Amino acid sequence: MQLKRLLSSNIFYSILLSLLVFGCVDTPNTPTKKAQLYDTLSTPFPESGIIVLCEGLWNYNNSDIYVYNNSTGKTLSSYFKTATGKYLGDIVSDMKVLEDGRIIFTATGTKELILLDYKVPAITSKITIPYDRAAPRSLTTIGDKYYYTDLYRDELRSGIIGDTLSTPNQVFTTGPAPEDIIAHNGKLYIANSGFGDYRKEVKNAGTLQILDPNTGKSEYIYIGPNLIQLSINRTENYIACGYLNTPSAVEKGELGGIKFVDLMTNKILREMPLKDFSDVVLSESTGAIYYLSEGGLYVFPHINSRAIPQLIYENTTKDVWPSLSIDDAKNEIWIGNARNFQRDGEVIIISTDGTLLRTIQVGKNPRKVVGY
Repeated sequence: MQLKRLLSSNIFYSILLSLLVFGCVDTPNTPTKKAQLYDTLSTPFPESGIIVLCEGLWNYNNSDIYVYNNSTGKTLSSYFKTATGKYLGDIVSDMKVLEDGRIIFTATGTKELILLDYKVPAITSKITIPYDRAAPRSLTTIGDKYYYTDLYRDELRSGIIGDTLSTPNQVFTTGPAPEDIIAHNGKLYIANSGFGDYRKEVKNAGTLQILDPNTGKSEYIYIGPNLIQLSINRTENYIACGYLNTPSAVEKGELGGIKFVDLMTNKILREMPLKDFSDVVLSESTGAIYYLSEGGLYVFPHINSRAIPQLIYENTTKDVWPSLSIDDAKNEIWIGNARNFQRDGEVIIISTDGTLLRTIQVGKNPRKVVGY
């Protein structure tokens, strides 16, 4: 897991600008009530499936998505490379699936926002961010507005989602090196990482920032060094904040972990110090807490439980597992296995009781998995 931390830290320090150019492939489909097509894609999406965003490696310009078909069990591999001859971009770090059948992507390395209408399918909007040192990282939406964290500029930027994406025109100040972001009840919850060791002493490093975009006012709650992951339980109104700790502290044996914040009082409910923590997800249907830490996947039955967390799926290969997702409707957990970051990865799909169901072979560094 030390390798994972070093490589993750290197991504932060080393992301370089690349230029993304898409090919164009004719399609028999035509859009309805959508913008003029930027790129049309010849390969249709399955009616329902799983989308895996593979971030790739910095400066390799090899980010792409893999689309798993729920009906056939087959996977559309390296979707954009296959459909256009070009990958999606460099360090495409997040995606947001909208209810109307569209997906917004943030490309950190190539400094782009990309809008895909997967019903057509077609890219209907692509914005190269014009300002200096842009590094769009994670994104969320409130109504018809998108919001993304900018890793290098300590900012949150916003624009409008219409038939196309408007250029981001609203700016909010964040803490140093903002990573993950979640929207809830009109507010934005932001993980200010502090860039590991690099900016750990800067004001508001390692904090959960609660921003009201209507007033521009923020509250900061200190969580821990290198805070990068957020997961919310909207039913029970709390948020899980996962921090890695800094590389130098980890070398000394210090722990990362998870702190849970009550969204009514903004007070910390409880803490879970963990070795080799990497990600956490919350089940709204059962209240269970799932997280990746030393040894594999663990479950904790409830925020108010006094039980001991249980290891339900062991990482016997000692591969790097950087990401975790949950499908409450299907009672499935999706583990992104990056192996050693240099080889193609996989998504390990298990039941919520830890039974292996299947695996999906994907590309390098599966960062996010979403069902649709």
